[in-house]
Parts: sequence; C-alpha cells; structure tokens
Amino acid sequence: MSGNKYHIIQFVIIMVVLTASLLQGFTGVVKMRPLSPYVDHIEVVKQDLSFKTYLDGSYQDYLAQSARKKTGFREFFSRCYNQVAFTFFGKSANKNIYKGSDHELYLIANLNDITGKLLLERYGSIENAKADAQKNVEETLTLIDTLRQHGTDFLFVFCPTKTAVYPENMPKPFKENISDFCLADYYIQLFKENDIPHIDFYNYFKSIRGTFPYPLYTRTGSHWAECTIPIVADSILRKIEAISNYRLPTINYIAPNLSSHYSEHDNELENHLDLLFPLRKPKVPQPIFALQDTLGKDKPNLLAIGDGYFVLFEKTCFLDAFKSWNYWKYNDVVISSNSQYNWKKVKFLPEAYQTLEDADIVMAVFTSNYLFDYMCGFTNTAQELFQKGITSDQETIETIIQRIKDNPEWMQAIEQQAKERGISIDENLHKNAEYILLTEKTRE
Repeated sequence: MSGNKYHIIQFVIIMVVLTASLLQGFTGVVKMRPLSPYVDHIEVVKQDLSFKTYLDGSYQDYLAQSARKKTGFREFFSRCYNQVAFTFFGKSANKNIYKGSDHELYLIANLNDITGKLLLERYGSIENAKADAQKNVEETLTLIDTLRQHGTDFLFVFCPTKTAVYPENMPKPFKENISDFCLADYYIQLFKENDIPHIDFYNYFKSIRGTFPYPLYTRTGSHWAECTIPIVADSILRKIEAISNYRLPTINYIAPNLSSHYSEHDNELENHLDLLFPLRKPKVPQPIFALQDTLGKDKPNLLAIGDGYFVLFEKTCFLDAFKSWNYWKYNDVVISSNSQYNWKKVKFLPEAYQTLEDADIVMAVFTSNYLFDYMCGFTNTAQELFQKGITSDQETIETIIQRIKDNPEWMQAIEQQAKERGISIDENLHKNAEYILLTEKTRE
C-alpha cells in the first residue's frame, strides 16, 4: 500500500510539472529571463502550410521548432542542463567560450589567435602575414600624410588580450600549443621602425601583471577590466598631448570601489553562459575617477575606430576631455556625442566625411584579433571619404562659378580683377570660387 502511495505521489508531481509547463508555454504568465542568443540556437522561421512546404518538410520543421521555443520554463531547464555540464564536465553551452583553470573563461577567438590557428586560417603562412602587415603599415603612413594635410593627428592603440596576459590559465590543449610568432609584436615592431604614433598596451599589461594590485582581466570578462581604465585613459590623454598641440586634463583616481557585484562589462562571458547559479568571484574594483585640471585646457574633436575595447570609455569622464567624439565601432556602426548619428551605418551616414574632416584626433583602438582584418578597413574608408569630399568641393566650386557668371555685375568685377592681377579670367573665377567656399565652410 505504501508503494502505491509513493507511485501516486510521483504521478501527481509529474502531472503538475507537465501541466505547469504546458500552461506556461501557452500563457507565459511567469516572466523568465531570456537565454543568451549565443546559447539559444532555436530559430523559428515561419512557414505557411502548402503542398510544397508539407512535402519538403519545412512546415513540419517549423511546427517542431515552434513547439520547442514555446516549451514552458524552457529557460530554467536549459540553465539546469548548462550548469551540470559546466560544473561537472567543464563544458560550455556557448561554443565561443572555453573554461580554463582557476575558473578562468576565455574566448575561442583569443585562443585561436595565441596558438596561431587564426593566422594560418587567414594567411596560410607567417611569411604571408608579414607581407600583409608591411602593406598595411605603408597604407597607414599614406593615411597619416593625408590626415596631416587636413590638420588631423593619428594614434594607434594596441590593446592586450586575456590570453597574452594570463596564458597559464588557458585550457590545456591551447596552453600546450602557443605559437612562437606574435602578429601584434610584429606590427608594433613595424610601427616603431616607421615612427607611427602608438601605445603598446599589449606588452605593457604583460609587464605589470605581477605588480598591479588587481586582476587586469576578470575571470569572467574578455576585455581589460574596469580597474585598468583610469590608467589606460590617462595614458591615452598624455600620448595625444605628446603628438599634438593640445593640452589635455589628467585623470584623478578617487577610489577603487571594491565590489563582488560585477558590472556587465567585467562579467560579459558569464552572462553568455546561461548558468543557473552565478560563479564564485573575488571582489574587484569598479573605480571612481574624474578629470582634473580642466580649466584652460583644449578640447579637440575625437574620431575613434575600434573593436569592443573602446566600449568601456563610452560612459566615463574620459570622453569629457573632448569637444565632440565619434566612435565607429568595427568601422561599421556609429556611436556619437551627437545623438542623431547614433547606431547609423558609417557607409550610409551623409555626415561621415564631415566627421572625418572635423576630427582633430583619429584614434584606432584594436586588439590583436582585428589585426587580421586591419582596422576593419578604415584606411580604405578614410581615403574614399576624403576623395568624395574633394569631389564634393569641386562640384560646389563649379556651382559658385556658375552663380558668378549668371550675375553680370559680379562677372564684370571678376574680369577687372583678373586684368589687375595679370591672370586669366578663368583662373580668377576659380580663385574667387575657392575663397567663397572656404568662407562658407568657416561660417559653418
């Protein structure tokens, strides 16, 4: 009899769970935290019922995927599965994240970079990678010359990677296959040889890891930790001062503000694992800092082109050191102090040329992974924008010349002026049009 009671209790529990799951699937009454898109691979592509979709099976696939997506409490059950796989077997539900020793999390892109796999996939050999680097450096020198003609300085910031700073905690198969050749070091060597303004945080972070009081990377992050930003920001401001005529403020470090509640930035990898329970983490700083000596300081316009390493500057006082700033993320999407530009594509932004023209400082901020797609193609983008600007100016000059010709009195004055200067009428027309264009731009 007691056995029957046990079976009845089991049956009731199972039916309650199934009923609750069914009701949740239809009603969504309990609000569940969504799964990360990097883990939740179920994509439902709606299909209408027809002979074609029925016969080729696409309609049945749609029904099956839709049913899976609408399973009640699917988020909870997925996290339970992910937790067991991660805790007992060291397996990540996110194929881009690997678990190393001491609970350190790594991105597969960084692991493939330090082992040389990324280089071989992209170039096939070290010699090809070196040749491409040399070509890119030559294009950078051309870019710098063009920028200087427009009164703009250039700075390249080499960002560190977690695998370069903490290689000892990488998963064993990767740790045993670290490449002898480092593309970042080769670029840094070429930059030094060609006197290209740059900051080498890549090797600097490796040199201070033993003396810095806090982790330079959190266990659950993939970009430089928030505690390093005051140092990074002040170093960049000092370097801009050194390569330009601008006098910029300094960073005043106020307090470390230790906390075990990590910011989204410092906890980005764990957030993409979709675990049931948070990982144990030591306290880390979320530093409080401010600009100092701002009175009488210059405020240049900044155009930054970078990967995710620039993101942490967006909500800090660092950007207050600039009159205006634009961040072309991956040279693709715009984030700007001018809200009307935000989240527009660079190539579709009519003001892209003017943004580049107005910039006093162009700063590239990239980690070694993006040296394989050098500056995300910014050198070509810049040259194309400058060429379009020249073409646009020429079209404007032609329009101004026509305005002069359409005004008899104005044209007569141009002819008289040409005679006095001893030059042709056409040359004087062009000179006057150029002067008018320059005056109109200055007024803007």
